Amino acid sequence: MAFLNDYHVHTDNSMDCKFPMASMCEQALQAGVREIAFTDHLNHHLLDLDLGFYRADKYFADVEACRARYPDLKILAGIELGEPHRWWKRIAPIVDNYPYDLILGSVHWVGKESMFDANYYRGREPQQAYHEYFEEVVQMVNHGGFDILAHVDLPKRTAYGIYGAFDAAALEDDFRAVWQACIDNYITPEINTKSLRLSVAEAHPNMDALRWYVEMGGKRLTFGSDAHTPDSIGSGMGEARRIALGAGLHYICHFEGRRIIQWSPL
Repeated sequence: MAFLNDYHVHTDNSMDCKFPMASMCEQALQAGVREIAFTDHLNHHLLDLDLGFYRADKYFADVEACRARYPDLKILAGIELGEPHRWWKRIAPIVDNYPYDLILGSVHWVGKESMFDANYYRGREPQQAYHEYFEEVVQMVNHGGFDILAHVDLPKRTAYGIYGAFDAAALEDDFRAVWQACIDNYITPEINTKSLRLSVAEAHPNMDALRWYVEMGGKRLTFGSDAHTPDSIGSGMGEARRIALGAGLHYICHFEGRRIIQWSPL
């Protein structure tokens, strides 16, 4: 890959990451990453363990310090919003008043049920479990307020232990509904490689699902490792590139100031 970037990385500004931004920058440079977006969690679900954890002032102080310390690494200010369509009144004052370069949107909860809770899947047939999740994703994308759709088929991380191998073909209609919403609302999907490091051993999304996006006219794409530890930064990007090219996409997008400013060939 001519230009390696990673647009989904966490730091100790997220409750589920214990590593400071500087240590993530050090590893990014060692891994050959030249552009990185730190996308710490902002969650407002009342049952979420990190409710109230994120502090934008502290996050931006870290960004500015690391930009000064690591001039060879382009550092983008990002954030990962949990269910922004459900909590927008609480989210808007933050995203409207800080200079983010890109914003991820994620669904981690459907109603009061976490997508990381195995009981959600044990109580449902596979297609029902995924369909309810994808319906929530479509609502989020249609609401907007973010730039990049994170880990489109997140539930397969946990569902693999209950249902076994992920069957994208059985969910084609759901994927297409999400892709259409992305295209209509100018939302960029990511290839998220974290699930390559888990038992399901398959990226979000896989090549078949991404092909449907391309068939429908989708062109935008970013890559993200979803790293919560330094050794995961840049992980799986070769596989992400293979998936993108195999699906018919030949460029990745670069963001700045919440706009695509450049397309780089894969």
